[in-house]
Amino acid sequence: MLQEATKALNSAFNNSFIKKLSQYLHDCVREEVKSSTFRNLKGDKDNKWIFLKEQETLLTQGLEYLKLDGSNPNLTELMIQSDLSTKDKYLIYGYMFLVGRNGKSKKRNEFLTPLLYVPCKLERNGVNINCVRQDDILSLNTGALAALLKKGDDDDEVDLFLEGILDVVPELPITKEKMDIFLTTLKSLIPDIEISQDSSDDADEDNVEKDETLSKDLSETKITGENMDEIIDDEIQEQKSKPVGDIKKLCVTYQSAIILTKRPSVTAGVLHELMQIAEKPSGVYRETTLSVINDEYTQTPDKSILRDTDEEFYPITPLSLSDSQEKVIKNIENNKFVAVQGPPGTGKSQTIVNLVAHLIANGKTVLVASRMDKAVDVVADRLNELGAPYLALRAGRMNYQKQLSLKLQDLLSGKADLDDDVEDYIFADVKDMRQHLDCMRETEAKCEKIIKLERGWHDLKAEIQQQALNVGELQYIKRALKKSEIDNISDVIKTLTANMEKSGFFASFANMSSLRQLKKILDIKDFEVEPENLDRLKIELDFITQKWKLRKIESDIQKIGNLHVMMEQIRQMKRKQNKLAVNILKSTRREAIKALLRDEKKRRRIKVHAMSLVERRKNLQSRILEEEDFKPLLEAFPCWCVTTYAVSDSLPLKPGMFDVAIIDEASQCDIASCFPIMYRAKKTVVVGDDKQLPHLSFLEKAKEQSFLSQYGIPDKYQLMWRFRTNSMFDLADYYSMNSVMLDEHFRSLPPIINFSNHEFYSDRIRVMKKDSSEDNVLDLIKVPDGKVDMDATRNLPEIEALVKTLHEIIIEDERKNPDKPVTVGIISPFRAQVEQLKISVPKVLSDYMIKKHQIEIGTAHTFQGDERDIILMSWAFANNSYPQSITFLQKPNLFNVAITRARSKCINFVSHDIETMPEGHFRNYVSFIKQYQERKISLANNEIDENIYKNKLEREIATAIKNLDHKVIAGADIAGLSADLIIDDKFIIEVDGVEDSKKQSVSNMKKQAILERCGFKVKRITYREWQYSAKACLDRVLAES
Repeated sequence: MLQEATKALNSAFNNSFIKKLSQYLHDCVREEVKSSTFRNLKGDKDNKWIFLKEQETLLTQGLEYLKLDGSNPNLTELMIQSDLSTKDKYLIYGYMFLVGRNGKSKKRNEFLTPLLYVPCKLERNGVNINCVRQDDILSLNTGALAALLKKGDDDDEVDLFLEGILDVVPELPITKEKMDIFLTTLKSLIPDIEISQDSSDDADEDNVEKDETLSKDLSETKITGENMDEIIDDEIQEQKSKPVGDIKKLCVTYQSAIILTKRPSVTAGVLHELMQIAEKPSGVYRETTLSVINDEYTQTPDKSILRDTDEEFYPITPLSLSDSQEKVIKNIENNKFVAVQGPPGTGKSQTIVNLVAHLIANGKTVLVASRMDKAVDVVADRLNELGAPYLALRAGRMNYQKQLSLKLQDLLSGKADLDDDVEDYIFADVKDMRQHLDCMRETEAKCEKIIKLERGWHDLKAEIQQQALNVGELQYIKRALKKSEIDNISDVIKTLTANMEKSGFFASFANMSSLRQLKKILDIKDFEVEPENLDRLKIELDFITQKWKLRKIESDIQKIGNLHVMMEQIRQMKRKQNKLAVNILKSTRREAIKALLRDEKKRRRIKVHAMSLVERRKNLQSRILEEEDFKPLLEAFPCWCVTTYAVSDSLPLKPGMFDVAIIDEASQCDIASCFPIMYRAKKTVVVGDDKQLPHLSFLEKAKEQSFLSQYGIPDKYQLMWRFRTNSMFDLADYYSMNSVMLDEHFRSLPPIINFSNHEFYSDRIRVMKKDSSEDNVLDLIKVPDGKVDMDATRNLPEIEALVKTLHEIIIEDERKNPDKPVTVGIISPFRAQVEQLKISVPKVLSDYMIKKHQIEIGTAHTFQGDERDIILMSWAFANNSYPQSITFLQKPNLFNVAITRARSKCINFVSHDIETMPEGHFRNYVSFIKQYQERKISLANNEIDENIYKNKLEREIATAIKNLDHKVIAGADIAGLSADLIIDDKFIIEVDGVEDSKKQSVSNMKKQAILERCGFKVKRITYREWQYSAKACLDRVLAES
């Protein structure tokens, strides 16, 4: 019984799914990067190694460990150094050394590195030291081989060669037959390499002992902008002073060595933290986002997730907020894990800024992370531009650490001015936003009700007009009646009808009383109680009742308020909303900082951290980071912005230390580096787009599969947790139960984004800009003599046409718009075309002009997350292109990014005959452009009418406005909605009170909010107002035009 309980506890604490995943991801990262970290051991003074003199047996005999001489001081030193630096360095056992210089390489690379290796560990065993093998699978030094194979810029060719040799890496134990196959394959790929059987070719230089005369240890040196040049000069002089021995020809020797080499600094922290996470008891994960993954695996319902309710939500957001962005903020309130898909130009950064602001205003802490510095910088800068003190901190590299230390010192010394303009926001509070939003929503509800009543008035008016024709001239009811009079007459009719067949005193008395009441109300002298007269009276009463209802609707509208005044009030409140959010942030941060400074314990802890941040001894800095209370720093800076591979240098690995983590550009983030991010947060928002550039990995497929099997990852989860192919966003999309797609696109004009919207996003994006009726937004330039070179995908005629067009654009823009220069980007899918463009463009434009117009030349990767006013696309695809070219060109992610970078114009240069293009995205895109151009011509020639009227009143109002010399467009598609009337491309008139032939999918006020976010002011004309005075309506809506 006790054994079973112990087993259950061990399983719970040591064999959790999170532990397996951590170990699996650790091995994937380690395996991916380690082969590229050393090509020449002598190229990095931190590398230490010892060549073993004995014949190799650890790998050839498949031993678990190799017994070595424990009295060897160099070996002992290597063991000690490896034990002291497990976070930054690791030991490998290398075999088959690549030695010498590649004479035919342009760079004449020098090599001293093993071709085959396994991770190992040195352990003292009595008088001996054992070299213990840590893996059963040999790894290939792909970094060194790639450097040998690479002849130009064609990485695909290198990958192809590497795949061939990866297939013949020997299994353990290494037999002569296996080694012969490996070496024969290697020789076939690199004919110049020699396989040495002569021990005279062996490298025999050990490097373990510290040599203070030849190398200067800079590990403890603080590198700054001031001393960087001095350090570099010292290193150059140091290298010059070293004797240069003879460099041998390139050969492979049968040597083995134990090597201590640095983990890549970019991944060392991640590897260390993944192992730390794996060692945590499973109960710790419940405090983190990782519990979502563990609970899904164990089928445990997450009790912390609240049900989505219809309760009012009060976002505190300093920037404009769309419905989908608000949904993101609301979802993270009620869920631990939320995936957010952000198609091109849909405001991912703005969403993150709004989310962070809302969380901080409500007392939460936030960690913002991404693989790219640029993504993190954008968020940090935009947050700090809001003006709230000590809001967001950019952490990570050493320069950021130094800045943090200085800011903390300024805070403690009282240099930070927390009372600047304090009177503007000192009393701002979260409750103020609740009151503000309640008032605005109440006003919107009133407007919505008025619009609904206006429609009811129109419908009732139409009924009355039809009824008037049927009723004719009124005989009994000559005036309008009050509701009480209508009710009285209705009662009289009922009484008279009921008593018509009756006789007796009571019936006669009731009839006399009713008739007297009827005559008095209607002011008539006589009324014969006959069936036909009662029927006539009833018809007239129904007619008068309808008229009363019409007046009642008008009265209700007046009681609610003036629609146009309330619309302006809403606009004013929306403008004030953003300012109020900023003031709440400022007030919240001011109060938090003042409370922090009043606490002496917290002040002392901040002082310790401020000193440790610039501490030169890394180990001491790390210990302080882990051991000291970090909460005071989170109170000082509630939002930390850091890259995924730098987080370990800035933040301790503590479960759930942040309330929310936000991972930006997650489609390009690998799962492993995001694991420690999720461990540090209670909840996580993952923002990305699987339709844009993906996460790239160079891990061997066989290695990945072996790790999946090694750690017992079930088949179902192997599909989702593939390190090579799946990004963090792919993973989040599975685990998030409340995913959101940002659907408002602000970057591009509709023709530019519409193809992507249809081809990749199923028309779910609202394009928030109106098409330009004059300009040709999408252009197609056919290059009839275009052809690609045989040695590279380079199309010189296409480059010539593009450069000529670029020159014309710049000259025209300088003539028309010298103070606000248009920005230009040049994109090609092929590297060779890009490199030639970089040579050709400077020949026609000066450096000054290139900088002034921000002319950038690159592939889709260069422009991920970037944009320009005009994009020139050189597709470099011609009739003589290789079939593989179209396959590469049409990769969906690359293609989608390339065609969505332009704001106002995209010019495409195409050399291939359009009629014979292969099927696929490219042909569809070119066809889309041709259809667009044909429609523009038809519109210009008045062959088609772009106006779409949804009712007669719209046409009537449009005609009246056109007669006053204004431009009117009816039914223009904006943000997926049909704008009733656009006047002079400045504002929109929405026509209310009549039924549209096309039903709208959103409420009236929601439609108005969307149109106003597109930059249009919305005015309204109701049918009722138009009937009373068309002139007054026109005067009102055209007053400001």
